[in-house]
Amino acid sequence: MIIIDRYDPRVDKDALKELFKDFIAVKSYFFSHWEKFEEELNRRTLDLQYRNSMVVAKEDGEILGFGTYTLFKDYLGNDRVLIHQVVTKKEDSFKKGIEEKIIRELQLYIKRSLKIDKVHFICPDSDGALRSLFLKLGVKKSRYIWYENEM
Repeated sequence: MIIIDRYDPRVDKDALKELFKDFIAVKSYFFSHWEKFEEELNRRTLDLQYRNSMVVAKEDGEILGFGTYTLFKDYLGNDRVLIHQVVTKKEDSFKKGIEEKIIRELQLYIKRSLKIDKVHFICPDSDGALRSLFLKLGVKKSRYIWYENEM
């Protein structure tokens, strides 16, 4: 049985490191290094606003997934929440429902604790599995599209 729990750096960090390495190599939309990710984890752990934003999915004590969100204000002063791509191994991801459980937990926390009713996601059109999950969860594609320019 998969259980969703809050991330505990004293217990979960080593297992998350292994999960992160597999995720970056196989599944992530963006590239990063463990050192940068660890620095962000440490910063969030010390920040009361973000401490509860990090959740893990565990089965028999083993971490199978990690999820978090980021709060920000857009340039118009509107509060926004971005739920990030759930960190899993490719073979564990959708078959076990890890992404769904983590996203549902984060959405519930955001609605109840932060009193925010809308969340945002990034998902390329090529990720059919995640788009299917979004359909199941009622997540609709926005009219806005993420673009970037490397200079």
